[in-house]
Amino acid sequence: MKRKIIILICIMILSVTTSCYSRGKEENVIKISPFRIEQSAFLQLYIPNISQSCLITEMIGVSEIDKSQEVAESINLLVKRTRESLSFVNMDIIVFLNISVVSDTAFIEYEFQENAELTEMEEALLLYSIINTASTPQEIEFVKLTNNSGSKYFYNYFNIEVPLAPSNALLYKDYVSPITPVKGLFDSIIAGRQLTTLEDIEINNIIQNLTFQIKRYNILNYEYNKYGDFTTVKAKIAFMDEIYNTKTLEVSFLLELTSGRFAIKEIIEH
Repeated sequence: MKRKIIILICIMILSVTTSCYSRGKEENVIKISPFRIEQSAFLQLYIPNISQSCLITEMIGVSEIDKSQEVAESINLLVKRTRESLSFVNMDIIVFLNISVVSDTAFIEYEFQENAELTEMEEALLLYSIINTASTPQEIEFVKLTNNSGSKYFYNYFNIEVPLAPSNALLYKDYVSPITPVKGLFDSIIAGRQLTTLEDIEINNIIQNLTFQIKRYNILNYEYNKYGDFTTVKAKIAFMDEIYNTKTLEVSFLLELTSGRFAIKEIIEH
């Protein structure tokens, strides 16, 4: 009888111990809830990578994002991400004053910090990282940027007077300067090299009408309407003869981007 009582007590102790162990183990397990669209989403960021001279993409998971705040949240995450590597254009140089969405267009008002300095390539990468990231929501087709300084340029070279569409021309593709073929054309004219395209011959004829022999030139300023498969370059150029008599010419070129190079397609204004 005594032996039966001892066995019964042992069984009860074992039962209690096992129950506590099982409950404790269950409480330490991380429970993974199934993905729910209304609670979670992924935002695509287009990051300006200066070490690779292109844009790269990353997907960032977020929770319970308000659709109306999606563009602002995407830009906020983009700014934070660019702080994490010296390979990126640090977007702390830009202050976003207001971000809103009307129909298919995101409106972004901004200003640069006083100490901000950007090369042409950095300006292009930063501009399209913002445009492409802000256009990630399917309903956004255009981005209208407003420089709070009153300038019509994003920084120095890219005109932002009209809304701009996203572009994949920089997505994992090296930046090439659209002004390069324009400089190459004028170098060829001054060097007396044979011109092969009708566009080159046309601009040569325009220059010859300046009525003096050109020995050198200086591009005073230039601007781009966008960066994409077809880009317009508007340039103001000073031409000089041997004794530095100077005449200026304003001309716009339509460029086509093919095989990683811009080429002059036509002269659209002079």
